[in-house]
Amino acid sequence: MANFGTLLIIGATSGIGEELGRQYHAQGKTVIISGRRTARLGALTAELPGLGSIQIDVQDLHALPGKIDEAFTRYPNIDAVIVNAGIQKLLDYSNPDSTSNTYPATEAITKEITTNLTGPTVLARSVIEHFRASRPDQPSLLAFVTSGLALIPFPTFPVYCATKSALHHFAVILRNQLKDSPISIVEILPPYVETELDTAHVDELAERFGGKMPQGMPVKEYVESVVRGLKVVDKDGKVQKYVADGMPRAAVDAWAQAIGPIAQNVYTDL
Repeated sequence: MANFGTLLIIGATSGIGEELGRQYHAQGKTVIISGRRTARLGALTAELPGLGSIQIDVQDLHALPGKIDEAFTRYPNIDAVIVNAGIQKLLDYSNPDSTSNTYPATEAITKEITTNLTGPTVLARSVIEHFRASRPDQPSLLAFVTSGLALIPFPTFPVYCATKSALHHFAVILRNQLKDSPISIVEILPPYVETELDTAHVDELAERFGGKMPQGMPVKEYVESVVRGLKVVDKDGKVQKYVADGMPRAAVDAWAQAIGPIAQNVYTDL
């Protein structure tokens, strides 16, 4: 049964992560939100009585294991962790102007890779170690928020697409490595959702779309679908592998169908 009661949401000061915190809090779950912005964490905990919080900066790689230790010490009943932290940068490798916002500067590249990929993989190790210690025989959940763009690359976001694709494959491999454990490894693949993710480059995106941006899915509506999806279990009793609808669902189903038989040759279950 997918009935988790104490959730740690990493990357929850805005957008999808914040809305996940709000909806699970409204259901009476014990919710711990985390993020880099302490002021935002304070505002949300003041607004939502009983909401827990812990400051976690996923770019501070060396601090991450200690932060997860702190979270499980303060909230020993954590049985679900959702890694939602992510950034998106519009980078153009054809742009020779190093003063431009779209120039692929080293700092911009490494920041996006660290936030979207390196941080989540380090967090995964620490979370799994705690689940093994605190819930060796009980169900637990580790979910990663990737993107429909993990499978359908969009030329405007070269590093974002690459990191989300890598995180997608990491989740698949992690699921295979932990198949005999009670830990459900789940990938959440959003479509285009109305969040702050693209705020810094929304005008340029609109220009590239001919002056009009595509309509994003309202974040509340999208998160409602995620909450429903995380209740669905497979035949083995674990949460379904992929929580996705619309374009991302079509993409992941097509990918699994096309690559699945080949993956079986290297003993990988998609």
